[in-house]
Amino acid sequence: MLIFILVALLAPWISPHDPFRWDMQNTDLPAMWVKGAALQGSSEYFLGTDVFGRDILSRLIYGARTALLSVLIAIPLAALIGTLVGLISGYFGGVVDRVVLALTEMVQSVPGIMLIVIIVLIFRVIFAPTWINGFITLAIGYVAVSWVSLARLLRMAVLQTKSRLFVEAAVSIGASPWRLILRHILPNVSHLVLVWIVNNVPAVILLEAVLGYIGVGLTSATGGGEFTVTSWGGLFYSGRFAIARNPLMLIAPALCVLLISMSFILLADALNEQSQR
Repeated sequence: MLIFILVALLAPWISPHDPFRWDMQNTDLPAMWVKGAALQGSSEYFLGTDVFGRDILSRLIYGARTALLSVLIAIPLAALIGTLVGLISGYFGGVVDRVVLALTEMVQSVPGIMLIVIIVLIFRVIFAPTWINGFITLAIGYVAVSWVSLARLLRMAVLQTKSRLFVEAAVSIGASPWRLILRHILPNVSHLVLVWIVNNVPAVILLEAVLGYIGVGLTSATGGGEFTVTSWGGLFYSGRFAIARNPLMLIAPALCVLLISMSFILLADALNEQSQR
């Protein structure tokens, strides 16, 4: 995890080439260790080049930055909404709780990836084709689906916590509902929010890769033109058409997604075990 974060932060300094520069004289070059690669002029490109002559390794390095930026935009928004809805639903109950439960059941009744694709395509038309358009639409699509799981998790935790003696003692001395929620209940369920955040980081990274693979990811966010970022999803999309010539365009980003997902999942498991002790 730390390696990927460092790679994302140091991308401009460790990238061997400009990931956006086209070199039409060196297109579709194989990786430098492939037999005969030196004869084709690919000794400068560790993982080869794509159909536009862009260095795959450089695009892979900058893709880590795109993946982490997607996480930093989508996860906090989803965590904020899910936390607020879960706290309010669990504490106040009644009509508010029934409305929240009905809304969460409606969202969960639709396949998540299908709903995200629909939302991304709708908001892509609404927002102007600026560089941040792709990140905004990705975040909106993810938040619209993912807040439900956190809200339901916190609702159950709040129902259990508000019946404990320290909460009843705070009520007896006249503490307001919001003081009870923010000062007494939230600190006792915050570990669940932390575990949820860490556990959902791979979901955002995988979502960006899947959307890129099916052609609605960040690389096509400006109306068909090449997007001003490079991403692992973009490599998946380009790699579909070059899998016979250079399978590393698919294998390399797939390994990155696998490794960073495993690291966050293992961290989430460790945090969950620590919180239960």
